[in-house]
Amino acid sequence: SPLHHQIQTNIRRLAENTTPLYAIESDAKPVRLKPPPPPSSSHQEQEEQEQEGPFDPDSYAYLIIHYHKTGHHLSRQLRDFLILAGEQHLNGKPASNNRENTFAHRNHEENTGCPRAMALSPGIVHVQAAPNFFCDTNLLAEYLLRNDNAFREKRGVKVIHLVRNPFDLAVSNWIYHTQWPTPELWVKSVDPCTEELWFGSQSLENMVGPTLLVGGEDPIMTSQDFDSLHDVCTGLYRTSKRSNEWSYYTHLRHLEPRKALSLATTHMMIQGMSGGDLLRMANNMIKLRQVQQLEDQIRIANHMVPHKEHSSEERMIQVMTLSMKQFTKEPYEATLRFLDFALEDAVGMEAKERIAREYEQSYREKLESGNEHITADKEILNGEKVNIVKQKASLQGYLRRHEVFGRVLGNIERLVQDSLRDSGSDI
Repeated sequence: SPLHHQIQTNIRRLAENTTPLYAIESDAKPVRLKPPPPPSSSHQEQEEQEQEGPFDPDSYAYLIIHYHKTGHHLSRQLRDFLILAGEQHLNGKPASNNRENTFAHRNHEENTGCPRAMALSPGIVHVQAAPNFFCDTNLLAEYLLRNDNAFREKRGVKVIHLVRNPFDLAVSNWIYHTQWPTPELWVKSVDPCTEELWFGSQSLENMVGPTLLVGGEDPIMTSQDFDSLHDVCTGLYRTSKRSNEWSYYTHLRHLEPRKALSLATTHMMIQGMSGGDLLRMANNMIKLRQVQQLEDQIRIANHMVPHKEHSSEERMIQVMTLSMKQFTKEPYEATLRFLDFALEDAVGMEAKERIAREYEQSYREKLESGNEHITADKEILNGEKVNIVKQKASLQGYLRRHEVFGRVLGNIERLVQDSLRDSGSDI
């Protein structure tokens, strides 16, 4: 439609005028949005656009984002739900690209900071772990709206962002990797403290700094916090004759629980390539909010404010933030909200409710059978034969009281809560 074409044209123009490397200079500042030029079509022409019919799932790309311990298996289930529900839609249905990740996770282009090989085709459900949204907002919006399918219109992208309370995520991450035998072999070879660099020079601090270190008097964290977290890590890893040959995994199993948790949490905060998802999740929440604000500013500058009754259909970049807690506490309601957001009126409520009921039943069955990816209420022993699952509450309390963990994770917690409220939830 003329409306969507005008917005995409303006976003592309902004992206072309954006200086690359903005996100990888530690002292860089975010680019200030400049008002785009007046639209070529008049307000009257916009009003005279033909009325939209039922929502067409084939005209939007779907991007389901998750992080370590925020819903790897859930993201696949949500993809399958969309495909199953879409079978009720006669004019087309979302399809899977059958890939573990649509583009390289925890990786990006050297000169832009945008994800490498990011192409979101319309009508496709793209599942993606831990994307690096480190580029300028203008560029990110343009990447999200790119269409690599010359034969199908792309009206926009629907982003489903799976997040988790950072304190809960940190404790769950440690408990999960303390299991014996380990469900993930990389914990036996990774060095949690030696700084990981992209392209030999780009650290996680460099990449998230322009987003997390900027915020007036209330940033998510400070540059000194990275130094403090590194000190915590080196103060726990291979510090004695006994532990000098230990792997990261052995440390997680044999250190005193609070120390082991601290080591695991620093890895999830300072290592960009094998970890870092706590900060990556926070960075991406802010970036996704910024691209929506960018679209809003372009609409206002071009007098393209959508009518309330058609606002969701007209918006090109749509984001729904959902939490792990929603799917564990209210599996039926969370699934139904997801399907309503993704498919709108393309699929009847009866079909959506049936899928939501089936998910609720399957989740209850997994809890009862003791699925290895669900650590709640299980007995998991560390190397000292202590059931660490029973210590969840006290360990979260320890993180909250910690000088660095408590402040930084507390700020991310508020960011998660704000993003969930923006999506219509307070869980």
